[in-house]
Amino acid sequence: MKIIIVGCGKVGYTLVEQLGSEDHDIVVIDEKPEKVSTITNNLDAMGIVGNGINHQTLIDAGITTADLLIAVTGDDEKNLLCCVIARKTGHCQTIARVRNPIYNKEIEFLKKEFGLAMIINPELAAANEIARIFQFPSAIRVDTFAKGHVELLHFKVTKGSPLIALKLFNLHQTLHSNVLVCTVIRGDKVIIPNGDFEFQENDVVAIASERRNAIDFFRKI
Repeated sequence: MKIIIVGCGKVGYTLVEQLGSEDHDIVVIDEKPEKVSTITNNLDAMGIVGNGINHQTLIDAGITTADLLIAVTGDDEKNLLCCVIARKTGHCQTIARVRNPIYNKEIEFLKKEFGLAMIINPELAAANEIARIFQFPSAIRVDTFAKGHVELLHFKVTKGSPLIALKLFNLHQTLHSNVLVCTVIRGDKVIIPNGDFEFQENDVVAIASERRNAIDFFRKI
């Protein structure tokens, strides 16, 4: 893919670092020459010194043939405007970094009206991840679906767990928890458990559940 990243701060640098490892064609834009130089000298990317909302700057960066533009400057409004101009000029997919909490309730409206593929808020995402860790401290991994209504959680069955030797069809009756057991990793095997499946110590279990049910389940185990 041909990707244009506007903004060469910490987020921009990290994006170039990760996307560059996937062999994408990346061009970065920033008004500060030293920031552009830092990325082009250390990472595999082309650089342009200029304003990302300037039409000619975007043309020079190759917006007419770009597949994706990501605007991650420190200015929310600039990011949104940059994406609008990019959509009008090159018809590419666009992602804007929007940090101000006043926009949180308007995310869907902004995406629809500005034609954005995604709006990201790294600080809010980090805060949500920290909150999930506190809610599910024993979980190895937590993924969120359906706009935060459903959680997919992975956890390890530890020594002394009430799950050990418990058959799956007795799970609800024993713990009175409404969760769906999706997969179990035992050693190098991935198991889709049936009702007769018995949990063992060191099993890595993946469950899907609404958040309130997941919290109740983890509290009980």
